[in-house]
Amino acid sequence: MFDFSDPRGWQNITNLLLLAVALVAAVYVGIGAYKQARAKSRAMAGSFGHEDPHTLVLPDLGVTMADGGEKVEKKNG
Repeated sequence: MFDFSDPRGWQNITNLLLLAVALVAAVYVGIGAYKQARAKSRAMAGSFGHEDPHTLVLPDLGVTMADGGEKVEKKNG
């Protein structure tokens, strides 16, 4: 398949190895980007305060409340 006495044979092998390295690097970067986007979307999905509909948790601001910061208790009955 490759003629090692011909310099182009070594060049082809080098090109194939560089292609393999580039593909591995692209897959590695893609996996990292996917994990980061997934973590960010999970953080945003969990920040909407499912326990209390009046709160919103923002990473930079902390807990914010729609009614100005005073928690409104539910009335029974």
